[in-house]
Formats: sequence, C-alpha cells, structure tokens
Amino acid sequence: MGQRRKKADVSASSEKRASEADTAASNPTASNPTASNPNRKHSICMVSDFFYPNMGGVESHIYQLSQCLIEKGHKVVIATHAYGRRKGVRYLTNGLKVYYLPLQVMYNQSTATTCFHSLPLLRCVFVREAVTVVHAHSSFSAMAHDALFHAKTMGLNTVFTDHSLFGFADMSSVLTNKLLTVSLCDTDHIVCVSYTSKENTVLRATLDPQIVSVIPNAVDPTDFTPDPSQRRGGRITVVVISRLVYRKGIDLLGGIIPELCLKHPDLHFLIGGEGPKRIVLEEVREKYQLHDRVRLLGALEHRDVRGVLVQGHIFLNTSLTEAFCMAIVEGASCGLQVVSTRVGGIPEVLPEDLISLCDPTVRSLCAGLEAVITQLRSGAVPSPADIHARVRSLYTWRNVAGRTEKVYDRVAGEEVLPLDRRLLRLRQHCGSVAGSIFAFVAVLNFLFLLLLQWLVPDQVMDRAVDASGPRALWGPSQRDHPAEEAGAGAPTAE
Repeated sequence: MGQRRKKADVSASSEKRASEADTAASNPTASNPTASNPNRKHSICMVSDFFYPNMGGVESHIYQLSQCLIEKGHKVVIATHAYGRRKGVRYLTNGLKVYYLPLQVMYNQSTATTCFHSLPLLRCVFVREAVTVVHAHSSFSAMAHDALFHAKTMGLNTVFTDHSLFGFADMSSVLTNKLLTVSLCDTDHIVCVSYTSKENTVLRATLDPQIVSVIPNAVDPTDFTPDPSQRRGGRITVVVISRLVYRKGIDLLGGIIPELCLKHPDLHFLIGGEGPKRIVLEEVREKYQLHDRVRLLGALEHRDVRGVLVQGHIFLNTSLTEAFCMAIVEGASCGLQVVSTRVGGIPEVLPEDLISLCDPTVRSLCAGLEAVITQLRSGAVPSPADIHARVRSLYTWRNVAGRTEKVYDRVAGEEVLPLDRRLLRLRQHCGSVAGSIFAFVAVLNFLFLLLLQWLVPDQVMDRAVDASGPRALWGPSQRDHPAEEAGAGAPTAE
C-alpha cells in the first residue's frame, strides 16, 4: 500500500513538473514574477549570418522583429557579415543600424567558426552600442554561435532563436547538434518557432524545456493582400515559391507536374526560386513539352513575391522538413488555397480548413491538389478576402515582438555564469571529451578578451550615437535620412 502511494506521489510530481514546463514555455514570465516591466528598455544586438540583401525567412524575421522592438522603444542593432560591396555600417528604416562585418564567408552565406577571429569585431559592436542582450538566430549560422560564446565571456545575457529542424543520424546533423549543445548549455533562453521545433531542439541540445519558449513567425498583412483581378481567366494556376533544393521537395514537384497537367488541361504552374534542383524542373518541362504551362521565374526579390502570389489560385509547398513555413502563411494571406506536405511544424501553422495536408509522396500530393481543384471549380472555397482576414488576425509581428520582449525582461534579471561555473557546466553538460575541449576554448577566449581589454580598454572606446531606443538622438523625420544627419553611409541598392 505504501509503495503504491509513493508511486502515485511520484507520478503526480512528474505531471506537475511537466505542467510547469509547458506554462513556462508559453509564458516566459511565469517563473519570474519580477521579469515583466513595461518601463524597462533593452539594448539588443541581433546576430546572424543571414540578413539583407540575402533573402529568406530568417532575414525577414530578424528585420520585422527589430522594427517592432524599435517601435516599442528598445534600441536594436544588427550584426552580420559583409555582402559583396556592402560593408561597414548601414542604416535601415526607423534608424535600424546594421553592422556588415568583414568576415570571410565559407559556405552557403555562413562564415567560418573559429571563436577567435570574430571576437575583436563583435566586442567592438557590443561595447560601442552598450548592448545588454545578444539575440542570435539560426543553427546554420556560425556567426550566431560565435556571438553567443563571446557574449557569455563578456558577461552579457543571451537569447537564441532556432528556425530549423535537424535529424540525428547523419554526420552533418551529429556535428551540428554537438555544436548546438555547447552553444546553448549556458544560454539564458531559447526561442523556437513551433512546438515541433521546440521538441527537436530540446532533444538535440539536451535542454531543460523550461528555458525554451515557442514564439511563431508572422507575416506583415499589409504586404500580402489578395487581388483576384490578377488571376487569368479560364485557367487554374498553382504557385510554388521556394528555394529549389532537395530539402524543399523539388523532386516531388517534378513528379506532380506531368501527372496533373495530363489530367487537367487548364492547369498551369508558376514557380519562383533558384537552386541546384532547377535542372529537374527544366528537364520535366522539356520532356513533356510544357513550356506554355510551367513558368520558371528564377530568384525573386521580396517586393516581387506578392505580385506572383496574387496570380495564383493554389499555393503548393512540397517541403520534406520545415520548422515553420513562412511561405504558406504569405500564400494564405494573399487569399490562395494552400496544399502542403504534413512535415515538421507545418500542421501547427494554419487552421485545418485553410490548408490541405498531404504525405510527402507524389500520389498523396496529387490527390490533395485534385481535391482542391474540384472545390475551386464548384466554388466551395472561401473568398480570398475572407482567408486574408483570418490570417491577418492569426499572425502579427507586434504580437511576436511583445512575446519576445517578455523573454528579454526575463533574461535581463538572470545571472551570467562566471568563468569557473561556466567551465564546470560545459564539462557536465557536453561530456567529458567535448566538454573539456570547449572548456579549454572558453579559457583561451577569456584570455584573448583580457588581451583586447588591455590593448584597448572598454573605457576608451567611443560610444556610438543611438539611432533607436530611449536615448535616440534622431527624431522620426531624421531617421528617414540618417546618412545626411550623421554623415554615415546609407544603404545602397546593390
């Protein structure tokens, strides 16, 4: 009887801890009652290898989140690597300052990670801008991992947002997961864009779920509005906007096109994007003589995406893995019917009546598309304006910024581990071998920081003029032309 009662108590305790973890993930201030302070303003540095003029979901997320945080009165700067001739300091809308640092790109717009070559540059940014919170983005970004490592050495609070899903079996995933484990073992808080992404990140980096929050992406509804007048009469257009790579399921798309075009003479495909799998689509178009029904638009500027979307009736996503697919939200915001693979966090993104989910196979996707085509012909679908109104109420960047602001309030009151406790945690959390290696790297990083502080003390480094935040010296009218007011280089259309 006593053993049965003890098991029941243990079970109840486990359920209580799980409930508390879920509460902490959905409400970052729940475990820290003093964290929420509407008057507290932060100096935030967003760090990632991926930012404009490069285009993608991470780039859009960083930019939109930064703009909303500036609107709330926080100071925000962005650190990324140089893109071609775009180097130095540039200013974007509302005084958003971007540091394009002269770091060498190694692969796929990501810099090399050595933990030392970036320390002098990032230290200069953190000190000159009086940064209090370093917010790194994307597991694929070496610069983001470097920034977390340096920020912890400098005693700054850190936040990390993971935008991707990873596996556990192949060598690339194993190495990336080990690097993520090291980077996040003493990061103050982690943000994921879906619950599937949270589960994936917690398992990959062996994290405590209580320090992981789920804050989804959003879409600017004013940029993606429907316009049915742009649709061509007498045809049904399927729009695909994606990077043409294996992970996006382009091989599946190559199998879908000939099968559906044979069955439906009025079906056309409009495909935007560039990548190594473009050759697959070109071969399909050539083999089946579909030049008049399959248009390959190539790489698109972000400002041109809406113009392509409003021409379509159906938005198709064939991804094999996704943490949160921004493209389907943009497509739905433009009033399109969405057909997508049921992978990763996609089932969490849109309500069931706004999306048709299919298995990642040619047969399942063809069946899903044909069902939607039948509904379109019978008129049994909501109007584009109704779909846009629903999506507009679901996702807004101001809501994302408000929830992220609570994360900053929470981490601002947390202790940054001193070096001795940080070394102990690295060894305990990352294993005796990897933990010892990275503990040694952390010691070298600390000694390098001491050398830099001796050569150029923090006190003698010039403080940058604030273009955003509570001490911003530029008013709204001056922020439109900061280069003229401050004599700094303005962004150019390169």
